[in-house]
Amino acid sequence: MLTARRLVKRYSETEKPAVDHLDLHVDEGEFLSITGRSGSGKSTLLHILSSLIRPDSGEVLFRGRNICTAPENIRNRLRGSEFAVVFQQHYLLPYLSALENVLLPFMDGFAPVGERHREAARAVLRRVGLEHKERSRPGELSGGEQQRTAIARALVRGARVLFADEPTGSLDSATGASVMHLLRELNADGLTVVMVTHNEEFARLSGRVLAMADGRIAQPA
Repeated sequence: MLTARRLVKRYSETEKPAVDHLDLHVDEGEFLSITGRSGSGKSTLLHILSSLIRPDSGEVLFRGRNICTAPENIRNRLRGSEFAVVFQQHYLLPYLSALENVLLPFMDGFAPVGERHREAARAVLRRVGLEHKERSRPGELSGGEQQRTAIARALVRGARVLFADEPTGSLDSATGASVMHLLRELNADGLTVVMVTHNEEFARLSGRVLAMADGRIAQPA
């Protein structure tokens, strides 16, 4: 489903590459965790795979097409349809309800959001266990509920691949475990998940673990 070949990404000519001639393949329906110390290159790799940044060289093939050389509008469209990205911080708008935050990907200027989109948002809120919180604002939600809302917003347009960058990093152990349980459920339903995490215990709950060091794969799964 997703294949990276000879990826290189440098942030400075005087330092080692953040990602150094790395190859990787992700199967459809897989749950892959990428671990490693800070500075190992794992978040840079995730951002390249999800098309948030471009590599200096190499390619990422999604369903056989190199997304690294695709025009920016195509890459943006990919992140709005096939790909979804969530981060350690949820980035919810504090003055909107949970339902309204999930509806954001459908909003286009001042055009009203149709009932079909509202039903899609309600459905994904039910999927993450927050149907009873759709009118709550982020300040009225727990940390885990905020992250679940962010995941719902990422998936509302039917993404097939979820890229999660430290999704439990700001949560306590119990709340993080509940988010991991949700990710495993979504994966069991067919969603491909690629997750970066420092938490080795949570990483072991995924289907495959890949460790990185100095921009390279240090421990093949």
